[in-house]
Amino acid sequence: MTDSQAVSSGTVQARAKGRRNVIIVVVVALVAAALGIGAWWYFSRPAGVQRADVVRFDKERSIVDNSMNLYDPLVQEFTARYTNVSKGDALEEQDAVLKREADLLQRESAANMAKLDRMAESPALQDPAVSDAFGKFKEKYGAVVAYNDQRIINTASITRSVGGPCGPLHTELNLQSENYSAEYVKVADACLKAIAEAKDGTDAETNKLLTAVEGVIKGQRDKQQEVLDADEDLVRIAKRTLAAAAMLGINEPLNKARTEYEAAVKEKSTKVVADANAANQELEKVLKSRLEQFEAASGDGDQS
Repeated sequence: MTDSQAVSSGTVQARAKGRRNVIIVVVVALVAAALGIGAWWYFSRPAGVQRADVVRFDKERSIVDNSMNLYDPLVQEFTARYTNVSKGDALEEQDAVLKREADLLQRESAANMAKLDRMAESPALQDPAVSDAFGKFKEKYGAVVAYNDQRIINTASITRSVGGPCGPLHTELNLQSENYSAEYVKVADACLKAIAEAKDGTDAETNKLLTAVEGVIKGQRDKQQEVLDADEDLVRIAKRTLAAAAMLGINEPLNKARTEYEAAVKEKSTKVVADANAANQELEKVLKSRLEQFEAASGDGDQS
């Protein structure tokens, strides 16, 4: 290598090193600027809870409260549509309606839980009274979300069992038919299987209802099986007479189970809603009190 080549090579290396130094300096400057902006925002923000934080938090509370009011009509629409298709449409159509309506309600649930999670990040929660009231608010409104999610499962379970395979037992079978007992046992077995599967995932009230219906159907099924098992004509006739007489009395236990279920569901629903409303009122009261404190401190309510 000649002296001129060495000088040229050194010059190129020096320039490359210089460019790297410039890039490093620029990057460091940008990082420092970003950190400076972040630090400026952090240290320039007044310490403690600000009036704007409370105002914003109260608006979020109101939005969540209004969103919860959408649940009941959505669930009622689902119940009406799903019950309607279950009366005559194919299972595929029933599944399509169930999925479509359930997905809609699940999206609503996810949106409401996301709103509660965003509220949990509010600076207003630095205030102990606000934090305590919000904790109860989130718990009770979370319970509303969970309750309505469960209603979908319960409705689907009842409709697909009691309103599905069990339906023909007392609407389509001909009591005067010679094959009535055999047909009843066959349909009852399908009904009992559907009820057993439907119990999975239901709440205590729905499980109790399905268990009561299951007991009635099983009792009738066993009586019809006794008719089939009879070896002599006279015994078979006697068994059939007893089974027919027992059939006349099934409405009472079924109506009792339905009435108890409706009462239990109403009581549970009322409590869930009442608890949420009470938590909302308490949080609203705390926030109002906090805003009044800001107004008293500022003298004219302009503090922000």
